[in-house]
Amino acid sequence: MRVQLKDTVTLQTNLSLDQSYIVYEIESTASGNTYYRIENDAKQVVPYDAALFDVVSDKLYGEWTILNKSNQSSARVPGEFAYTSFWEEFYNDDPRALRAFRQVKARFYLAELEAFEIKDILESNNEDEIYFVLNMLIRAKCDTFIYEVIQFAKTRLVEHTYSENDLLITAFEYLSLFKEEHIHAFLIGYLTNIELGNDKLTKIVSNYFAS
Repeated sequence: MRVQLKDTVTLQTNLSLDQSYIVYEIESTASGNTYYRIENDAKQVVPYDAALFDVVSDKLYGEWTILNKSNQSSARVPGEFAYTSFWEEFYNDDPRALRAFRQVKARFYLAELEAFEIKDILESNNEDEIYFVLNMLIRAKCDTFIYEVIQFAKTRLVEHTYSENDLLITAFEYLSLFKEEHIHAFLIGYLTNIELGNDKLTKIVSNYFAS
């Protein structure tokens, strides 16, 4: 499910009119109000009054369940979030809750985001989102974005002078999943400058050609 800020409302802090947001919880209060818990522009996952938004996609992916809360409100949540202490644990950086959130977010991204939106992330300066998307694509073994990841890796190699970098390593790990001529050419190019390389990248490339 995705929502977008209504163009008739006063601009909200950390929300953009041209951005659509994935909904991670739909809460209904005893007084009849509805709140959408979304990840805002500041990467904070917080509830907002549903009246602020238009629904641009109402499909709920995966198993959702109704969770009754102690304050007489109820919430519709993905199955991974279906225990009363989930959000408290999430905000306290509990590993189990964070892992569950990342799993759900990846599933929703794959289901909801258009190809151009994923490309925009890969071409952005948002390193956290790039890292998340690269790992999502690795888990899904999705070969749709080979060209964009090659371009990202080329730029990153130059900017970081072939130094070890988590984003660059993850990009190489993604590319190493696929036997494809553009990947082959890119990795051959890396080997021609191997004196500038680093051990982790070289190991990924060596394993690629050895397999």
